[in-house]
Amino acid sequence: MMLNTADIPNLFPADERAEICDKMQGVARQLNRKIDSTPMALYNYFIERVRSALHVVLAFSPIGDAFRNRLRMFPSLINCCTIDWFTSWPEDALEMVAKKFLEEVELEDEVRSNCVLMCKTFHENIRVLSELFLQQLSRHNYVTPTSYLELILTFKDLLRTKRNEVQTLKDNYLNGLKQLDYARVAIDAMKKELTELQPKLKETAIVVENLMVRIEQETAEVEARKEIVAADEAVANEAAAKSQSIKDECENELMEALPALKEAEEALNTLKPNELVIVKAM
Repeated sequence: MMLNTADIPNLFPADERAEICDKMQGVARQLNRKIDSTPMALYNYFIERVRSALHVVLAFSPIGDAFRNRLRMFPSLINCCTIDWFTSWPEDALEMVAKKFLEEVELEDEVRSNCVLMCKTFHENIRVLSELFLQQLSRHNYVTPTSYLELILTFKDLLRTKRNEVQTLKDNYLNGLKQLDYARVAIDAMKKELTELQPKLKETAIVVENLMVRIEQETAEVEARKEIVAADEAVANEAAAKSQSIKDECENELMEALPALKEAEEALNTLKPNELVIVKAM
């Protein structure tokens, strides 16, 4: 509807529509344009000016049935538009477009020129192969300028991805070198410290060796004393056994004498005082 009438129904509310009509009346007066002062005439004059000043650019890809379906659904695309059919770009245009898209990419001039040539060669070869594909198999493979732009953008994305991967590998490599250098410095410091400790280690080894000799001597003395103590312990155990035997024998004799002692005590308790006097007199 925009292409056919340059107007969209109910786009402006009533107050804005009245304001537009007032402005159009002033514009017509400045341009010495004689029009009716009715709102309909003034609004139509506004639409006329919009149609003369408004330019709409619509871009469609001719690939597939989508373009054909749009033309059937919207006849104004043909009736109210001028169709500009962009044919295949020449090689000069392909080079200029590639240079424009790659000018902001960080590349050496020679490398950039080779990349431009690569993109152009890819596109031209695909176009030739598509024509051969159509001739041999009667099937279309559309190669449009959009395909060329997508090729360049894909190349830029791939280049950025690979550069990031290379940068990551580089960072890991440099980090590894730093770690190796740190390890080398630490090893050198340990070697230096070990060299400085060599005299002390030798002295300590001598002290330890002397101490081991002394320990062996003392161990031999302890073993000798241990044998003496073991012999004394055997004698003491034998004496203890004899003492225990004598003790047991005495206890047995005591147990045998206790009944006689008890009888004597009982007999003593039966004595009368006068009998004790007689015993003392004897």
